[in-house]
Amino acid sequence: MQSDLVAILRDIGDGAGVDPERIRSAAGDDAATADALVELARRMDALRQRSAELRVMMSSTRELLEQPDADLMLQRIVDRAHELIDGDVAYLSVYDPEHDQLRVRAASGTISSRFLDMVVPAGIGLASRAVRTRHPQWVEDYASFTSVPHDPIIDAIVHEEQLRSMLGAPLVVKGEVLGVLFTASRDARGFRPDEISLLSAFAGHAALVLHLARLLAQAADATAEAAFRQRQAEWAAGLHAELTQLAVTGHDADAIAAVLSGALGRRVTFVEGQDAADAAGAAFPDTGTPDAERGRSIVIESGPVELVAPVIDATERPGALLVERGATALTEVERRTVERSALTAALVLLRRDALRDAEEQVRGELALELLADAARREPALLRAAARGLSTESPWTTLAVGCAPELRPRLLSRLRMQRDWLVAADGDGLAVLAPAPARETLQRLREAASGELGLIVVAGGSTLADAADAASGAWQASRLARGLGVVEGEMDAAVLAPYALLFGDDGARLARFAESMLEPVVRWDAGKGTALFDTLVALCDAHWSSASAARALHVHVNTLKQRTARLHALLGSALAPGEARFRLEMAVRIEKARRELDQT
Repeated sequence: MQSDLVAILRDIGDGAGVDPERIRSAAGDDAATADALVELARRMDALRQRSAELRVMMSSTRELLEQPDADLMLQRIVDRAHELIDGDVAYLSVYDPEHDQLRVRAASGTISSRFLDMVVPAGIGLASRAVRTRHPQWVEDYASFTSVPHDPIIDAIVHEEQLRSMLGAPLVVKGEVLGVLFTASRDARGFRPDEISLLSAFAGHAALVLHLARLLAQAADATAEAAFRQRQAEWAAGLHAELTQLAVTGHDADAIAAVLSGALGRRVTFVEGQDAADAAGAAFPDTGTPDAERGRSIVIESGPVELVAPVIDATERPGALLVERGATALTEVERRTVERSALTAALVLLRRDALRDAEEQVRGELALELLADAARREPALLRAAARGLSTESPWTTLAVGCAPELRPRLLSRLRMQRDWLVAADGDGLAVLAPAPARETLQRLREAASGELGLIVVAGGSTLADAADAASGAWQASRLARGLGVVEGEMDAAVLAPYALLFGDDGARLARFAESMLEPVVRWDAGKGTALFDTLVALCDAHWSSASAARALHVHVNTLKQRTARLHALLGSALAPGEARFRLEMAVRIEKARRELDQT
């Protein structure tokens, strides 16, 4: 018997499993010795089990530091839980807080093809209870587990696996549940405290794996974001340097838009004045708003234009950079770069406007000198030639009537015509243009936007002659206004013959014509006749009745009847000599006035 007990002790020490009945048989009637040896064998087995578990936990801990693959590490944890805990299946479900559900991510020992695709909805089964309580949960028979709701799909998968008892330990890090680690058996059974403790330890390792994976992903995202921002910053800095180079070398805003278009990979257009507001629609800011003053861009939700970046300078004509909508939305860096480009464009416009203002001032001073006393004109002509103006070719002169309050704005607009010389003169603006009258008038109407009064046209074969013609044009303008003509266009030559007699006193000219023709005009107005037209025809025909009748397409007798009526109305004014000369002058003046009224 003693040799049997020695053999049993040796087997217990070597870790060989010893049947309790073998111990009791070897001990014979010594029950106390038998009980002690059985307890010793049990404790030795437990210690060896605990030692194995500790070795596995140590190994798992080392792998946590060495293995970067989260999925592989989770699978190893599940496999070890399956090996060390008395169960048929082990699996791990990861919790999705956004949808409040768990999805199986790793499993060991399963037979159902649907198990790895299993998703547990919120509030369903043992897993949801573990998430909610943050403590291990178990059940001896899942089919009869009625304290939580069941899902038919989940129940079907569990039935395919033939699972009955389940133990779930939540994966918790800093109070946040990341998932649940399960062990399950196909037999109904309870779970020992050491099994619950061991599964909880594995769950802690799995939680660390998921937490580290999340931190690594965040770090990778942060690194990628930092690298992306670095590239964006370098791109923006390079583009800014290129745009600055354009600005300092004298390029315009269109060149800035072209470079920006190439950098963004989409069309960028510079528009100015009303075109900017029209293109951007309601999104274009008022130049007085804080956002416009700070140069903030505006994102447009729909349409061909995605971004409007105001180009605000010190002029009355704000502009904008319009960025075409692309396949993807502009990034924040790209948007800020467009805004800085708009500032560069504003600086370019400021320089352009300063040069233009200086040029306009020079050309304005030159125009004033040309329109001044002819005795002091020679230096001005030399300056005009030095500026590339053709002083010996034909020029058109315009005397442009304009209301005093509109004159500064109209002067600024007309001076934008780079080949014109414009100055305040007479009762409005004088324009000297090296182009035919028709072309000059067309450009004037387009530039003035309807802010014009009477326009008197003159000209000369040279710039000096055109400057000389300005005084005659203003004289004709004042005569025309005296006759009641305040708008339209007329040739200065129409009233030139009367300027010698009446100067520029248009009111006196009007009174003279009215005093001579008042009876005829009143008769025509009251009777609906054409006695004034008869007077015009007689004057043109040198008072030949036959010639006048042909011109009027009437019979000679009809003309004689009209002439008799004229004699009755005008009396001695029709007598040949000085009286008839004054009458003819009045007729010519009234004819010119009526023709001007029709223009």
